Amino acid sequence: MPRRNRTKDGEIPSRKDGYEIKALTERLSSTGFLILAALVMIESLRLKLDNIHNPGPGFMPFFLGLVLAILSLLSIFSPDQRPKASAFWNDWEKGRNIFYIFIGLVFYVLLLKKLGFYLDTSLLMVFLFRFSGEKSYPKILAFSLATVCAIYIIFHRLLFIPFPQGLLKI
Repeated sequence: MPRRNRTKDGEIPSRKDGYEIKALTERLSSTGFLILAALVMIESLRLKLDNIHNPGPGFMPFFLGLVLAILSLLSIFSPDQRPKASAFWNDWEKGRNIFYIFIGLVFYVLLLKKLGFYLDTSLLMVFLFRFSGEKSYPKILAFSLATVCAIYIIFHRLLFIPFPQGLLKI
């Protein structure tokens, strides 16, 4: 690593208010996303935008590329407002939580066809709420049920998107 962005101790310099200066790697990744956004916008212009009432095939990719470009520019030029923290792989508590969430998601995928989308999603929501520290089971069950009901109404009833049925045959 070049020493120009580091102090004599090898540390990345911090501002006086305790926030660290944005690292070069973060700026480079934001620049990469800016280049990707420019390429997406150029290619979507070739597909034809048309207008908002009759959008062409390039309409949505162009505006998604525009949003990505704006966010990339904000990321490049804005100061880092996060307090300095250790990475999760250096702290077993944080790493353990991520590992357990990953294991929960693996079980979710494995049980999806057997239990069905709605029951499996309910169980995952209960696990994630309980694991995140929520102690009240009535609140956990209410939020899990509300989430699954909202998904059912929006995707099954309004958009007619089928999900794996499983045990409940919903």
